[in-house]
Amino acid sequence: MNMRVLFVEHKTIFGGGQVALLNLLTQWQNSRMPIEPRVICSPQAKLVPRVRALNIACEAIELGAIEKTRGGAWNLTQRVAPTARLLQTIQRTRPYALVANGAYSFLASMFAAKLARIPILWWEHNTTLPNDAWLKRMITAADRIVVVSAAIEQQFVELVPHARKKISVIHNGIDTQKFFPMRDARLVKRRELGWDDGVCVVGTVSRLSPEKGIEYFVDAAHEILRHSPDVRFLIVGDGPLRQELEQRAQSNAIRFVDAQEKVAAWLNAMDVFVIPSLAEGLPLAALEAMACELPVVASDVGGLREVVVQNETGLRVAPREADQIVRAVLELLRDRTRRCAFGKAGRARVENYFRLEQQARSMFEAIDSAPL
Repeated sequence: MNMRVLFVEHKTIFGGGQVALLNLLTQWQNSRMPIEPRVICSPQAKLVPRVRALNIACEAIELGAIEKTRGGAWNLTQRVAPTARLLQTIQRTRPYALVANGAYSFLASMFAAKLARIPILWWEHNTTLPNDAWLKRMITAADRIVVVSAAIEQQFVELVPHARKKISVIHNGIDTQKFFPMRDARLVKRRELGWDDGVCVVGTVSRLSPEKGIEYFVDAAHEILRHSPDVRFLIVGDGPLRQELEQRAQSNAIRFVDAQEKVAAWLNAMDVFVIPSLAEGLPLAALEAMACELPVVASDVGGLREVVVQNETGLRVAPREADQIVRAVLELLRDRTRRCAFGKAGRARVENYFRLEQQARSMFEAIDSAPL
């Protein structure tokens, strides 16, 4: 009999955490894992049609507001009606366990899981959670915690040392049959932009939000163009800072595209990949770029230290330092042999340590071993 598991997703955006969830569900379905996942999320969530396209049950219910700027009392009052709705769903579907995808999802579902007396597993993707009393309570309340990097584990254990025994590090994985070097895609996507195959393209794939540090990529692009005016820059993604970043770019050599469903093709249009984040759990974008044999210039933060090996798969630079991005990118643009070596080493690293199949097996085992 398949193990029924209820996933809760509070966010309405389709960012890294939501992509990771969709990847996991897809892999479980393709591998016929003995699990029956069901997903609960907001009616406005971009995840809803994607989950239903997999023929996986996805129930859209209002999960209520959670706001960092409000006090604990206000947020607790917002939990009453959503907890009642979620509790009804749990009682109707009778899952073995509940998995909360991220901190907000954990807050949205914690009380319902406790009232229903089913184990709740918190799956955390970010290192940007505030080290406050609420985080300490959440770590203590979770029956099991899965984090995507050792960086997040360290943050949690420093706050609640005795929690180490219930925390598992399970790195994100990607489908290496979807992300790989594609010569045809390189030519097609460059042609769409009016760029020929000989031009060097430096790019990034990211949600355009403050923590991603894309303004430092844009600033670095302007400086690189002063040295090498033939270089082109590509930003793949969308988000609240899109208009501001486009105004900051103000150059035909810096292009923006919103292509969430065609990321692999756009990655193949690039020669160097940059991820200038201010904080990261363990970004899928870096893994996807490495699987496409791209050398990576990455901020030396969080889980990126576990992904990008210095002088082997790429170069790590200090966050918020556009000049360091400039030096690293120019270094790689001037050395094609080194770019290729980093790219091949990057794909090998993904194949050895960041495969979606391994992540799916490990997640299944973590849920299966959750304390009853």
